[in-house]
Amino acid sequence: MRSDSFAWKTPAVANAASALLQVSLNNVDWHDVKDPSRDFSFSYYASPHVVSVSPSFGHVKAAREQVVELKGSGFECFDSECSELKCRFGNRPDAYIFTQGELVSSETVRCKVPEYTKPDVLEVELTINGESFTSDNQTYGFFDPFVLDAVPRLIATDGSTTVAIEGIGFVNSGQEKAIFSNRTH
Repeated sequence: MRSDSFAWKTPAVANAASALLQVSLNNVDWHDVKDPSRDFSFSYYASPHVVSVSPSFGHVKAAREQVVELKGSGFECFDSECSELKCRFGNRPDAYIFTQGELVSSETVRCKVPEYTKPDVLEVELTINGESFTSDNQTYGFFDPFVLDAVPRLIATDGSTTVAIEGIGFVNSGQEKAIFSNRTH
């Protein structure tokens, strides 16, 4: 803490509302911290929450621009251009990628998927004020699969054998499928 500034984390409140910030250096003399034209210092907003990202995965080498829809609650804009509404893709501050969000409704935001050069799973977060981001553990996976092997090569006719596909560039999409067929028939 420097002697010419102070910082506090805001307390949680039950509802969105305006609030007056007052400070005291002696617990007796309280000073309002606000714009003189207003009766309050700042406004609380309902914290946004992302409950799903759709689609939740895409190919690294996508042929066209990809867009994801974030579903959740508390999505809103505080200016007419929605300039503070942004999506953040990434797992570390030094690797974050930001894209502009498009407000569809209070429960849906669309964001362009950034170009990404390798298979990976990135956290997807949203801000409506340009500073505070959600932390709802939603992700987007970039895949570029290359199959190296399938083992074992000898499988039982009763369907009891588990086959493992080995490779690189996979992403856990929850929609993995395999087709077993005999190309001669």
